[in-house]
Amino acid sequence: MDKTFESLPDEVIRMILAHLSPLSTISLQQTCKRFLAIGHEPLLWKGYCQGAFRWWSQEWKYAESQEDPSLVDWRGAFAVRHAQSCLVTKSLDKIIADETGRLDGIQEIVEIGYHAKNALMDLYRNSPSSPNHLAQRYWSHAALGCLHRLVAVEEWLAIKNERRHSRPERPVSYERPLAALDLFILEQNMEGDIDDVSDLNILSLIAEFNVLLKVFARLDVYVDSVRHDHPTIDDMTPRQKAVIVADHLLEKKWVGIHGDRHYHSLDHMFLGVSLFSSNRNSVPLISCIIFCYVARAFGLRAAPCSYPLHVHALIQPPSGIDLDGHSITETEAQEPSSQTHLYMDPFNNSDPISRASLESRIRFIGPTTTASQTEVYLSASSPRDLTIRTAHNILASPSHYAGPPLYPINPNLATYAALFSLVLLPTPATTHPAQLRQHLAVLTQQFLEFFDLDVHLFETRILPMTNSLPDARAYRNLIHSLRESDRETRIPKYRTTDPRNQDVQYRVGQVFRHRRRQYLAIIYGWDPYCKMQEQWINMNQVDTLPNGRHQPFYNVLVEDESTRYVAEENVVLLQPGEISKEDLIAAFPIEIGKWFKAYDELSGTFVSNVRQEYPED
Repeated sequence: MDKTFESLPDEVIRMILAHLSPLSTISLQQTCKRFLAIGHEPLLWKGYCQGAFRWWSQEWKYAESQEDPSLVDWRGAFAVRHAQSCLVTKSLDKIIADETGRLDGIQEIVEIGYHAKNALMDLYRNSPSSPNHLAQRYWSHAALGCLHRLVAVEEWLAIKNERRHSRPERPVSYERPLAALDLFILEQNMEGDIDDVSDLNILSLIAEFNVLLKVFARLDVYVDSVRHDHPTIDDMTPRQKAVIVADHLLEKKWVGIHGDRHYHSLDHMFLGVSLFSSNRNSVPLISCIIFCYVARAFGLRAAPCSYPLHVHALIQPPSGIDLDGHSITETEAQEPSSQTHLYMDPFNNSDPISRASLESRIRFIGPTTTASQTEVYLSASSPRDLTIRTAHNILASPSHYAGPPLYPINPNLATYAALFSLVLLPTPATTHPAQLRQHLAVLTQQFLEFFDLDVHLFETRILPMTNSLPDARAYRNLIHSLRESDRETRIPKYRTTDPRNQDVQYRVGQVFRHRRRQYLAIIYGWDPYCKMQEQWINMNQVDTLPNGRHQPFYNVLVEDESTRYVAEENVVLLQPGEISKEDLIAAFPIEIGKWFKAYDELSGTFVSNVRQEYPED
């Protein structure tokens, strides 16, 4: 006799539902009360959450990890996440379709928070199948960058406001504020953000809700590796543990710089890059962060100390014993000695360094250094100070080594990250107003030139800091003008009804080679004559061209990622099929999606997404 679906045991039905989509389960729940009850099983919806959403906000993790996983409202969590993903998709579609109000659309997305990342990554990865391929790829990538930067800034503000200090179960982390710098340069990469550096997947975390909330995913691999190769390490003295950890990390080439790479290469300055790139290279500061994390996993009190020129690690034994495992009093433990304070340079070797030798070097480096300054140099540094020092390293890197990093990093993003941290992290007591104004000015220039979509971030996190400055009004006016410009309807340029435009030969979306310089470019705008200022016209010798300044000029995106203004006489159109679609799209930066939706192989042109200003192109 054939069995019906209704006759199956509840357990079997749950197993079947686990292989269906969440929407199918919801549909089944609407058919009868029994299926409604079966479909409410928390672990079923936990599986749906696990399959659909990789990234979870820090606040949600902290709140939910305090409960028994069987009591968590996973179905409700899925409903919220699904609604948020729909809102992200809707907002991005509006950004692509409407040429005005795009800053408002970006704001809608980033205000959802870290949960928006799942939808943005899906939209980015699935963009090739979209009819608006180029636009969807660009705008999802742009919104993702805005979101990453907002999350990073929140990490730094948490340090500045000392929010974490009020929760003993959430100790201050050296790793998170440094990993926030990586968020600025992460872009669309799947690995390397704060959660990959620090937190395990929330679903694993909640499944073991009694474990320490702060678990560090990639760094824990290093801990496990040490334990695997040294199974008796827990029986060793604190001094032996420190040496074993340093030896292991150096042997695996997980700290230090290897492969004849330049010390100051930009990729050596980022914690996430050193953990997830193939070379694993890092400067002493980053190497010490890694070493100290692993050392703490074996019961040691380990922290980087901001020693001049070269960060070192300070290792102290657990309370009640010295570095050789002998019992000591609390008073003895407080006084720095060879039995209580061990210094190491895990960037170079595993040899312990005496405090006396470090003090001697300080006197040589800075003969006027006071005793209190020396004590600061030889004490555990704060996450804030180490992040500021890292920011200075990032800014100094190009002046020492201008070559490309082995791990590709956008230098504009790296500079932006460093400047943002230098504006946000220093306290008023340690920052001179003139220095703040200087950092703000450079940050604002970087923002305007490369990251003007960060208006919401700048307006909410930076603008309040300018209130006491003499030029506060100028900063407010800047944000106001950017928002007004974004909301303004572009004045259309008609060819057929405006006699001034009838001589413009080429159209938006056409691809050409420059007659003299031979670079490849795409037209994204035009003027019936040169509308640049007189200084630009003279500098570029426009009047020496055969047709001078009164011929049409074109705004173009060049294959080297620059934008230029080209005279019509220098435009040599490409013919359809002259370059394949794949090669043509690959030749241009992702910013191509700012002006174009897709590529039309039949006409050999890019489909315009600036129709408001050029309605007939």
